Amino acid sequence: MTLAICSALLVEGMSASSINVQVGAIRDDLGLTGTQLQLVAGSFLVAYAAFLPVAGRLVDIHDKRRVFQAGILLFSLGCVVCAAAAGSWTLVLGRVIQGAGAALSTPAALALITTGLSPGPKRNRAIGIFSAMGSIGFSLGLVVPGLVVTDLGWRLSFLLYLPLTIVVLLVTLRLAPADVDSEGKADIVGAFSLTAALMLLMSAVGGVGTTAPMWIALQLAGATACALFYRHRTTRTGRLIPVDVLGSRRVIAYCLALAAVFAAIVTSMYLISLALQTDRGYDAFGAGLALVPQSIANAAAAALGARLVTRVGAARVLMVGMALITGGLAYLGLVGMDRSYATGILPAIVVIGVGVAMCYPAASIGAVDNVAVVHRGVASAFLVMFQNVGGALGLALATATGVVPAPGRATDVAVGMFVSAAFLVIGGLAAFVVGRRPAPPRPSPRPHSGDAELAPLTKDSR
Repeated sequence: MTLAICSALLVEGMSASSINVQVGAIRDDLGLTGTQLQLVAGSFLVAYAAFLPVAGRLVDIHDKRRVFQAGILLFSLGCVVCAAAAGSWTLVLGRVIQGAGAALSTPAALALITTGLSPGPKRNRAIGIFSAMGSIGFSLGLVVPGLVVTDLGWRLSFLLYLPLTIVVLLVTLRLAPADVDSEGKADIVGAFSLTAALMLLMSAVGGVGTTAPMWIALQLAGATACALFYRHRTTRTGRLIPVDVLGSRRVIAYCLALAAVFAAIVTSMYLISLALQTDRGYDAFGAGLALVPQSIANAAAAALGARLVTRVGAARVLMVGMALITGGLAYLGLVGMDRSYATGILPAIVVIGVGVAMCYPAASIGAVDNVAVVHRGVASAFLVMFQNVGGALGLALATATGVVPAPGRATDVAVGMFVSAAFLVIGGLAAFVVGRRPAPPRPSPRPHSGDAELAPLTKDSR
């Protein structure tokens, strides 16, 4: 049962990465502009980030089995919408539905597999399977859908996930209903408004230089209106993010750093995939295989990253990881894309994969160690929100700089690598400034246990 539930994370991980090998065929078939293409790629991340806090609350107040099944159904519906899409906006809608479904099913899956398990080897093994499925799915998403795109077309690559999601739904019908907190509430309307705000912002930023200024202004006005509406609802219904999470400068610093990391990673993988398919004649399957070593290096070094955090502190490991990623991107921008795959792209993406393996556990541990124990789950969700929004906005900013090509144009991937590296540098500086900023005075001289102030971002934060 655990394996069947966790397999939902497998297909969602594949969906998150497979867009990198689908975009070339989608662009050529539908003739999408750079702005439209980045919206298709980033909309999954935006919807996932916006719906994740609400999804966690829904798991608490409703039957977690039904929440999980609703997420799987939504994800499957999104796959069908994408496969039937006749243009960019239908594709964006399908990706948003996929992202919302993934957000619902992820916390519900974790709750389902840990129900009735006390701390110990069985629970840890279940959580290990849960974590591994996402990573395995991300790697498979670069290969299996690419093979389908190459042989059968991009539309069928979206339908690839349906057989497994149907099996998961059938298996979970055997699960008994769970106890719920019927008095709780979840702001689904607020999640939709946040998604709309982020999507309009992405579209406006990505359209700079190619879209009429009046249309960009209208999009920004719409994004502002949706954001204000979201703020109004959260003020009326209560905070989704506790004050000690929002008010911790170190939590915000780690979130900013991870957002910068994923802005760089999502953008660089997207551009490298387009360059391989546009400039080097790779098919979708070949481009996916070319990117897999980055995921393998990430998985292989993940345990090392966590051990290093224990030894030298989260901040130092995070800085080392960001430096590795920046170095790999700079190498690609300077000479890597002009060399053969074996001497150019391959060593760079391996270094980048190791850098990500340093950054992710460092940011995660650093964030949760700076809040009360009872709020560590919320802090983790907050970190994931920043991660996904960072990736989506990175694509939008890269599009605005003109490094994402229009159909028929060569990819200026060297400039794109420098743009990706700039995300890391700017985000790292922002995290440093926020982490060093003096903390506001506390209302009580005796903070809650587990909420004590730790060392600043630049010092040991074990």
